[in-house]
Amino acid sequence: MGSTNLGPITIVFFFYVISMVHCINNIQELDDQIRSYAARANKGRHTGSLYELSLPANLSDVEASVVTVRNSVFWRKGANFSGVYVPPMVKTTPYAKRIAFVYETFGDYSSSVYFRLADDNYSFISPVIGFTAYDATNTNNLKRLNLSIDEDNPILIKFDSYYVSHNQRRGIKCIALGDNNESLKFSNTTRNYSCATTNSRGHYALVAPNQKHNPTSKQELARRKWWWIALTIIGISVLLAAVIGVVVKLVRKKRFKEMERESEKSETVGNIWIGQSRMPAATMVRTQPCLEYHEDFPSSN
Repeated sequence: MGSTNLGPITIVFFFYVISMVHCINNIQELDDQIRSYAARANKGRHTGSLYELSLPANLSDVEASVVTVRNSVFWRKGANFSGVYVPPMVKTTPYAKRIAFVYETFGDYSSSVYFRLADDNYSFISPVIGFTAYDATNTNNLKRLNLSIDEDNPILIKFDSYYVSHNQRRGIKCIALGDNNESLKFSNTTRNYSCATTNSRGHYALVAPNQKHNPTSKQELARRKWWWIALTIIGISVLLAAVIGVVVKLVRKKRFKEMERESEKSETVGNIWIGQSRMPAATMVRTQPCLEYHEDFPSSN
């Protein structure tokens, strides 16, 4: 009896494990899977509110969310959710009464699994952020939309400055990642480390040169090191010169005072009182006065 009940349970558990370890071959397949979760989670939701999606355990390093906006509101205000800013006055093709934006954030592990940098000289320094616009008029069947983005007013993907260290600021690039798990395009970041794009969807990240492939940075670090050593030596030399000057000045001043004391001791001057006044008086005269004899003076005889 026990073995009869164990068989169906084992089969169910086996298929559950198979579904959990299902291998996703590329990012396009992953986007489709997240879109299905977004379609189910978006039913009966309020427009203009961002909702986190509950993904299976094999996607624990991936965060996804969805927000639905009305086309009229989107035209006036645009959309600014999950670090992705879409400017206002953007048309959708085809026209959609409601627009659903699905956002994805890939952690360190999932970024290395689903995306590969074609240039080994660079590495990720931020999570990979993805976004896609869908027609949410029919929540059971979300279809991709094209957005008419002007180059002068592009979509901005904003990254936290926390991911940017001081030593990497010069070499940081923005990278657009394709559906075939490879990088598409490098570009410079805008202010505040944001990526700009005119695409209606995509995945973006910040990358920086690897230290081992960047000899210029090593030379610059060595040059800075020698500059610091030279400045330190100069500073110590100036400080020693100042200290020596102060010591010499103090020694000379001390010797001068000692000489004054010796001179005062060699000449003793007494004091006498004349009335109520105290006046100095020498106790003796060193040189006795004498009259000099001159022939020109007349003789007393």
